[in-house]
Amino acid sequence: MLVQDAKNLVIERGGVLNCLGPKLGARFDYDADLRPLFPLIKGNLANAQLYDRPERVQFLLDGILCTIYAQEVVAAPFLERDQVLRFIHRLTATLNDLYTRRHSLGRNHRKTTMLPVYDIYRLLPGTNCTACGQPSCLAFAAALSRGRSYPDRCPGFRQPIAHHAVYPVYDQNGNLVSTLEMELAADADELNRQAQPTREHPAVALLTAREEEVLRLLAKGASNPEIAVALAISPHTVKTHVGHLFDKLGVNDRTQAAVWAHTHHYL
Repeated sequence: MLVQDAKNLVIERGGVLNCLGPKLGARFDYDADLRPLFPLIKGNLANAQLYDRPERVQFLLDGILCTIYAQEVVAAPFLERDQVLRFIHRLTATLNDLYTRRHSLGRNHRKTTMLPVYDIYRLLPGTNCTACGQPSCLAFAAALSRGRSYPDRCPGFRQPIAHHAVYPVYDQNGNLVSTLEMELAADADELNRQAQPTREHPAVALLTAREEEVLRLLAKGASNPEIAVALAISPHTVKTHVGHLFDKLGVNDRTQAAVWAHTHHYL
């Protein structure tokens, strides 16, 4: 998806007059859907931010604040029309360069949510210690709201209860096709405790040593004949063990039994 020349260019006067003359803003379109480039822009251009509602990416390019939507681009400030035309050429080249090198570049799907500044401020200690690099807690809250800082820069910022993680799902060509969202416990110690093998399920006490062996092999995808060969027992005996496993674990098929085994660390 190489970006072609821009079209539907509109240049309008905005802002206030000063000694440098009037400021101009520009709007124009591209034929291609630019959204697949958003994670590349976020991951490789300085100060780029992703936003929802509407979906867009915003960044500085040559001192110009540029906001790209699906196909529309809004940029400012400019001093003259020729500067706008030069910027469009520069932006088109930048986008095409990112697309050409997409397989070797990193992607960043993290989106900035514009939270109310006062809500963020209530999480801060209110000491104005400036350890975050901002002159006050209120200024730090404003920076967080705009995605220009991070909570860990404040030594007194409250710890989260959970993390909301968004994982990208790509197709074979490296294009983003969907995302998978998860809520993760914020306490690393708690995550480690959850990752430890557990034997708390009541069915565990009912499993024989042979049934545990059958369960491990079943969970790895082995068929009944393959389990019979591995354990040197008859296929009929394996079938009997599998039936007992289903009853004791409360499952209906091999897939559910395999999930149970993975969940309770029987591999």
